[in-house]
Amino acid sequence: MKDINNKINNLKEKIEGIKEEQYKELFDSVSDILSDLSSKIEEISLKQDYLEENIEYIDNDLTDIQDELFEEVSFDDLNSIEDEYVEIKCDNCDKPLFVEQQALNNNSSIPCPFCGGKARE
Repeated sequence: MKDINNKINNLKEKIEGIKEEQYKELFDSVSDILSDLSSKIEEISLKQDYLEENIEYIDNDLTDIQDELFEEVSFDDLNSIEDEYVEIKCDNCDKPLFVEQQALNNNSSIPCPFCGGKARE
């Protein structure tokens, strides 16, 4: 950006050396437009840097959340967890329940969380 501003300033100095008023006014207008464009580009560049920094923070936060939510679990782990649960239906409301196999073996009665009745007796 400094390089562009230096070139614009050099151009302004050369314009001031022009003797003919008609051309001087024209080049002054062009120089003003270039200065305005340079300022806008610098403003946009600063905003882009700010956005890039914020996106990087958001990306890091999302990565941390993903790491917490989706800890490394293998398909074997998922299958073993799936094998530990059995689907039964409530005798009263006929809704499906997933109950640990060990709970079925140890308890003669399983309460239904939906209707409050006994899912298994």
